[in-house]
Amino acid sequence: AVVSTQSGHYGRDIKYEDQEKINQFARYNNKLLEIKDDLTAKSKQLQNLTDAAQDVEELELSEDSFPFQLGEVFVEMTAEQTNNMITTYKAKIDKDMQALKDKSADIETNMKELKSELYGKFGSAINLEYD
Repeated sequence: AVVSTQSGHYGRDIKYEDQEKINQFARYNNKLLEIKDDLTAKSKQLQNLTDAAQDVEELELSEDSFPFQLGEVFVEMTAEQTNNMITTYKAKIDKDMQALKDKSADIETNMKELKSELYGKFGSAINLEYD
């Protein structure tokens, strides 16, 4: 977020409390960007798992076992075991993504409140818009 004030130009002094609110807005914005990056990464993981499930389904008749990576080790599993693991991981990622979306919504609500308060006080002398 671009957080800038031009107190000299408009003749407004910024109080400590106001500066703290501006700083909090900037922290919220940074956290929101981190969450957005995390959601993108989780979405890619989810797509990879979906692709893996399709591959297992396609190869199920011709393969007895499938290598499944657990940490840094590959474990041989049957198609059913592999699909169960994929389903478990997908459910966990879905849950993580929902938690991130909820956190993002809370942060956006807090940002809107701060934005409204700061714009009410400083008007066009402050810019709290996203880059």
